[in-house]
Amino acid sequence: MIGWWQLLAGQASVQPANPPILTVCEALDKAAEYDGKVVIVVGASSGTSEGSWIGEDCPGELVIDGRKWSYGISTAYSLGEVDPPPRLPNGFRWDKKALGEKLTQVKEATKLEVLPQYHYSDRWMAIYGRLEAKITRVEIRGDTRITYTGYGHLGNAPAQLVSPQGGWRRLR
Repeated sequence: MIGWWQLLAGQASVQPANPPILTVCEALDKAAEYDGKVVIVVGASSGTSEGSWIGEDCPGELVIDGRKWSYGISTAYSLGEVDPPPRLPNGFRWDKKALGEKLTQVKEATKLEVLPQYHYSDRWMAIYGRLEAKITRVEIRGDTRITYTGYGHLGNAPAQLVSPQGGWRRLR
């Protein structure tokens, strides 16, 4: 039985038991198709004091409405600025075989950044969450300037992944 508090909190929606498992390239190349949907994204996870991302070195360029973007998805978000994260389905299990296959794809072109002087290294990661990929385009009248607002630090990511607690898995 669903309580009124779950409806108000947006937690009453049923999450897919087996969401699609995508590389970062796949998720961003079809961002309009996956926007608002629960997915699992596999890539290289990195972070700084300004946020965290999951990325991949993808062939070609990612161009949305005339602007070039990097193949990176913001994984940091501020509570209150987005809808609550999706819940992991009851009995959710990571599909280790499928994750391994996607990780093999990602590793073909992507290398982890390692900075020993800072005791830092990217990590291979799978993240379960809701992909949000609506880019805001603002034209200023009387000026030819067009600005785009994406996600994460300075709005520089073309998408974000909103994940629940327990929605991250480190891969090897």
